[in-house]
Amino acid sequence: MTMHLDSPKIDVIYPDDCAERWDGYVDAHPKGSIFHKSAMCRVYSETRKHETCAVAARNADGNIVALLPAVRVETISGLASMIASRAILYAEPLCDDTAEGRYALAQLLDAHDKAVRRRTLFTEVRAMLPPGAERDVLEQNGYEFFDYLNYVVDLDRDRDQLWNSIGKQTRAKIRRSHRRGMTIEHDTSVAGVHRIYPLLRASYARSRVPLAGIDLFLSALRFVSAGEIQIRIATHKGRDVAGTVGLYYRDRYFAWYGGTTRPQGIDPFAAIVWDEIEWAHQHGLRFYDFGGAGWPDEDYGPRTFKSRFHGALVCFGRYRKVYSRHRLALAEKGYESLRALFSQFPRETATDGADNDRSPVSERKPK
Repeated sequence: MTMHLDSPKIDVIYPDDCAERWDGYVDAHPKGSIFHKSAMCRVYSETRKHETCAVAARNADGNIVALLPAVRVETISGLASMIASRAILYAEPLCDDTAEGRYALAQLLDAHDKAVRRRTLFTEVRAMLPPGAERDVLEQNGYEFFDYLNYVVDLDRDRDQLWNSIGKQTRAKIRRSHRRGMTIEHDTSVAGVHRIYPLLRASYARSRVPLAGIDLFLSALRFVSAGEIQIRIATHKGRDVAGTVGLYYRDRYFAWYGGTTRPQGIDPFAAIVWDEIEWAHQHGLRFYDFGGAGWPDEDYGPRTFKSRFHGALVCFGRYRKVYSRHRLALAEKGYESLRALFSQFPRETATDGADNDRSPVSERKPK
């Protein structure tokens, strides 16, 4: 997607124009995340029903001063995509904390809105960190802020402190799962993707929430650095019963996707989460990010599960700009019908944490 800025002072560049310079800006920025990296932009561009809309602004000196990591996602294709498509930023936009940086970000947002508004319901920004210079720019450009929760575990403690901070019943379930023969494998491979995808599909189907195609995970395996993606699979009695896909960058481990068959008598998902936390701690990471815990005033089963690991409950929020209230109303009326197409299972309230916040249509709170 090509964009143009109404400013002679700022040029638009794309991740493929100069990946080294793009990633250098992300690496140097205090809020840079794996979702800003050129590799993740490539992952989404190679995934069906996803379109990378990521752009950065370069000043007259050739330096990047702002970056917008947007992805347009279609739930369904064709004419109906106008009421089933949204643009998502899986992390907040970046900008220099200067007048030039804020101006450049405002220009990027304006160009983005013009480019997607006719074929997209809204753009949503999913913040990972406390608000900074970007918040004022977002709000001044029509993006409304909403409270949204997350749990983040501080790993700067010894291993026993981390273990003992987990709820007593959850620790007992993890120990019991291992005693009963459950094992956890690290299988970050094409075979691992094909093993875990049915587990993800089962969990998302139970919640009647659409899941990205398997090509998202195959693309991630292909383009994300080998040291920045992990697949874990829990096996019991010869069957795969739970699995997660995690991403990590700098000092943060991010729980990206997870799924489970919910076997009786064991809790493989809790065991995998602890395995991720323990690994991240052993390798010197500082934070384990659960990837979202719902709207504050709504019951949300995965939040209950995530709370048992006693991370810090934070509220960095989300921002949303709606391009057509009429089309959004049509989409919301058809939402339950669309969800019925995604699953043959009745709706369940997840309590195992596997029904993640990564779906682009999983939450409807803003009005």
